[in-house]
Amino acid sequence: MIFTSLVQANLKTRFLGQQIEYYGRLESTNSEAWEIIDEGVQSGALLITDNQYKGRGRSDRKWYAAPDKSLTFSILLFSDLEPVISGWLPILSGVAIQKALAQFNASVKLKWPNDLLLNGKKIGGILCESKVKGNLLNQVVIGIGLNVNETKEDFDPAIQSSANSLHIASKKFYQRERVLAEILNELEPWISGLPKNIDKIQFEWEAACGHLKEEIQFHKGDEIVSGIFKSLGESGSAVIEVDGKEIQFYSGEIN
Repeated sequence: MIFTSLVQANLKTRFLGQQIEYYGRLESTNSEAWEIIDEGVQSGALLITDNQYKGRGRSDRKWYAAPDKSLTFSILLFSDLEPVISGWLPILSGVAIQKALAQFNASVKLKWPNDLLLNGKKIGGILCESKVKGNLLNQVVIGIGLNVNETKEDFDPAIQSSANSLHIASKKFYQRERVLAEILNELEPWISGLPKNIDKIQFEWEAACGHLKEEIQFHKGDEIVSGIFKSLGESGSAVIEVDGKEIQFYSGEIN
């Protein structure tokens, strides 16, 4: 069980996590966030569950989470930012999580646009969703799934060779409340600094990227593009050099 009082005892934030909605069991924290976002919750509210059994990833994929061992949570935000900022949300979230986990001696690498890798295997993912009202990014939900205390046997056999956890990598068990609090502590300044800090976000993300300047295979729908991942572009896009020409991709994924 996640002890919300222990999370808040480790927080240094002004608004992130100051309100916590805890659920013992839930289909998806992102889905529930959209259900309650108009019910008087404050910006920065944290929605968390110990047992997410229908978690959602990008492209309608499922996110499997071991009950009582992982972190599955969503952050609700009300903003007055321009919609173009939405592409930077998974990027800055990745930077914040990477820096937070470094405090636990975990050297996490980032994979465009929203994956977290430890020793080359996936340890977490980010799913950002938003709604625009007028010309502003009015409502935002940042969903995060992170493997913390799982053993190899906790994962579905289909992903055992490609999944990782903090515990598997270090042979240690972690207080999930403290890990969560440190993520929120790191995340708040990046959110508060928008949009002036986008250059810094780009710099920090590229420094932590595990495939920068490397040849990659990029999946765009049914098309597979091979090229060199050069950098982040506008709106957090992927800039890939294909046959000597730099092309920006705003959606898709790296193999």
